[in-house]
Amino acid sequence: MQPRLRTMGTKKRSPVPRRALEAIRAFGGHSVVVTPNFQVVYQSPEAHDLPIVMGQVLTHPKLVQLARAAWRQGQAIVHHQKFTDLGPIEQAEVSATKLAGRCVLLTVTDLTATMRTEQVRHELISNIGHELRTPVAAVQVIAETLDVAKDDPAAVERFSGRLKVEAERMGRLIEDILALAVAQDRNTERFTLVDLADVVAEACQHEATRAQSEDITIDVITAVGPVEVMGDPSALVTAVDNLLDNAVSYSARGSRIEVSLTVDQALGQGAIAVADYGIGIDPGDQARIFERFYRSDRARSRRTGGTGLGLAIVKNIALGHSGTVSVRSRPGLGSTFTVTLPLAASDPARSAPTPDPEQETDN
Repeated sequence: MQPRLRTMGTKKRSPVPRRALEAIRAFGGHSVVVTPNFQVVYQSPEAHDLPIVMGQVLTHPKLVQLARAAWRQGQAIVHHQKFTDLGPIEQAEVSATKLAGRCVLLTVTDLTATMRTEQVRHELISNIGHELRTPVAAVQVIAETLDVAKDDPAAVERFSGRLKVEAERMGRLIEDILALAVAQDRNTERFTLVDLADVVAEACQHEATRAQSEDITIDVITAVGPVEVMGDPSALVTAVDNLLDNAVSYSARGSRIEVSLTVDQALGQGAIAVADYGIGIDPGDQARIFERFYRSDRARSRRTGGTGLGLAIVKNIALGHSGTVSVRSRPGLGSTFTVTLPLAASDPARSAPTPDPEQETDN
């Protein structure tokens, strides 16, 4: 009896080596594998979200150009690219690698957040240098003048007073820079149960002397019962301190400031509002006042010793506590700044702090 012959089907060979495909999948990220005619034979789940493929063909011009170059040169190519047509990706490191002579692997590493953070860091350092330059130069000039006028007691006394003012100005700037660094740290290890009534009371006590010297009254209206949040007590006091300091700086002598503490159980939020009846803020400035070193009135800021970091610190403290800060203001009628925080009972697990938009764009 003749043996029966079994006909075997021919299995189609994948253009991507098995081990290479396993490595690509393990790597994850935005990955695409294309043939020499730009047919897509593999596309990672993340890459599906990018507008780079139509049908089964790679169509993005920059990626097509990079794949063609890798195919011709036979070696890995890495470019840093800026994009305006790649969805949320604005800057990326794009690499093209030829695989076993049969296809090209394209990977897109999103650098958008990293570059924005780097830009913020660069601008912050530049601003710090600019802000320190003025008092440092003033100290140098005063020191030289004191040396010349050392035999004139009246001049020595006058310039010594000015030297003290500039030294205090540098000290405040350094303290605010350190406070901003702590506020941006978003470290929840220091969090504990905090009654916002205690925060308001301590901050008002800190600002009482300065307010009295300006003949400004601070009225406090607090909610009935505790308003408890999970947070860093020191940071929260700093936030209210800065709002009160800002209110005193921009209020007229003999005026008043209102600090109110309210609670919304339905929304699970507590809110601290600091209202003044001072000069107010122009609508064009309101969107920028939480930026680092931004001052709507530079002349007044110089007179009051402001560093331009106070409201940026408030914003970062609020974000670090999963909260928000907002402002309502009309020129000539005053301003109200409100910090809203989730109540402890409504957020027992303490969700992750809210991302800082300035890390994605500069405030």
